[in-house]
Amino acid sequence: MPYSWKFEDKKNRWQMWYIIVFSIVIGLVLWGFFTKQYWMSFVILLISWIGIYIENNSEDEIIVEVGELWIRVSESFYDYSKISGYTFIYEWEHAVMLRLQLIKKGIKAIDLFVDNTITQELKNILPQFIQENENEDLSLTDRLIRILKL
Repeated sequence: MPYSWKFEDKKNRWQMWYIIVFSIVIGLVLWGFFTKQYWMSFVILLISWIGIYIENNSEDEIIVEVGELWIRVSESFYDYSKISGYTFIYEWEHAVMLRLQLIKKGIKAIDLFVDNTITQELKNILPQFIQENENEDLSLTDRLIRILKL
């Protein structure tokens, strides 16, 4: 009975995006040095390095599998008892993502990209195991992340 799909999670950014981000990082580091806020410069460099590390070591293709007892996202398993609910998020009439709300500290939600056909299949499967929350929409932060390709 497992249902599975995969989606590409590779960020296709244009060259100017990298130039702008690199300029902002260098500008903040230099500003930190000129104002003698050396720790701020160090934190900016550390956050930039962590971002680059995560970007280069993340998977380009994510495989999602929905079983009778769990949902598997790449190599991580989420038991239904650890998921409080799910929401399909639409942009106009097109399904954009499936948001799983987790019952744990730290990461509270997982966003999985879907399309309309996957959504129709999952609407037949998921209500048997977890409850749907229908009152969620793309937030301003979600829209900015999609536009800026973060």
